Amino acid sequence: MDNFFYLDKGLVNKKYHIIKVNGSNKIKRRLLELGFVDTDIMILKKSSLNGVFLLQLRGFVLALKRKEVCNILVKSYE
Repeated sequence: MDNFFYLDKGLVNKKYHIIKVNGSNKIKRRLLELGFVDTDIMILKKSSLNGVFLLQLRGFVLALKRKEVCNILVKSYE
């Protein structure tokens, strides 16, 4: 059974596969331009204080706000 959820619910140091990007046209377009489509992603760090996520995908590391990360639908490998 597939396990789909939004990336903000993911665990640190676990690999996920991006299924879909939702959100406003501006955020969605920018994430798709950065390669957030049909690829693997890993959460390197979650900051609970200010809601910043450190993510690794396609060979680069990127910091995103929680409101952006909660628009990324992923699938767990487990």
